[in-house]
Amino acid sequence: MTDHNNPSYQDRFDEIYADVPVEQREALRRFRLQYPPKLYEGWSYIDTQTGEQTLLLLVGGLRMADAAHANIPLLADTFRVIAPSYPPLNTMTALSDGIAAILRHEGLGKVHVLAGSFGGMLAQVFVRRHRHLIDKLVLSTTAVLDADSAQRYRQALEMIRPMPPQQVTEVAQQMMFQIIAPPDDQAAFYRAYLKELYTYRVDKAALISTYEALLDFAQNIPLSSDDWNGPTLILESDDDATFDEETRSRVRALYPQAAHHVFHNAGHSPAATQRDEYFAVVKRFLNQASV
Repeated sequence: MTDHNNPSYQDRFDEIYADVPVEQREALRRFRLQYPPKLYEGWSYIDTQTGEQTLLLLVGGLRMADAAHANIPLLADTFRVIAPSYPPLNTMTALSDGIAAILRHEGLGKVHVLAGSFGGMLAQVFVRRHRHLIDKLVLSTTAVLDADSAQRYRQALEMIRPMPPQQVTEVAQQMMFQIIAPPDDQAAFYRAYLKELYTYRVDKAALISTYEALLDFAQNIPLSSDDWNGPTLILESDDDATFDEETRSRVRALYPQAAHHVFHNAGHSPAATQRDEYFAVVKRFLNQASV
């Protein structure tokens, strides 16, 4: 794990983020200083430590908890936020059980879960394996996968495995920028963050583990609408280029009891592109009394 407080790393940070607006660059630096990661049994996680209720925040395919550095402060005024970074485990079961171990280590009871994209798929496994730990569930721009999805991930793995490591991380950097599709005023930040991420923090082995976990989810995890009927909110974007309407409809069908909110022209990352509305919707749902 990269030590963000190491002086030599700070030199690299300044170089990588040189073209990023000062306010955005310093917000990330301050966040890392305020919330240094905790370590437990091979896991790294952010813990904001205060709040009457606890929110488990599961990030997406960027894998690192501080990918949510701009969002966590918008939640930490109300919730104790636990946000794990994902070690290179290749099944959703292993990831899910590792997260449950963190919650037990912290002595936590029931938590709310907010999870997007890859994290939303992980959350669907977590809620089935550890439902006694879950109060409310928010699934954001995520998917229920099918046989076609499994085939795509098998093909992706066949392509990635023989590729040189640097080529794998360069391709990942380009793909993730397209998926995030940040607003123009955040584009320089995300270019720098992704460069840092795939140069120093996420390597080929970690990227392969992401695809292996997705394949595991697609072909090995049975999902039923009877598995979870607790309070649930589904968040979608009507122009999500990562998960089309057919894919999103499978999520809605799996959770027929869920509340539902659609963001318009927000892309795959409404937490970044429409941040104020997104977190107003999330907090309203999590703070309302359960029926």
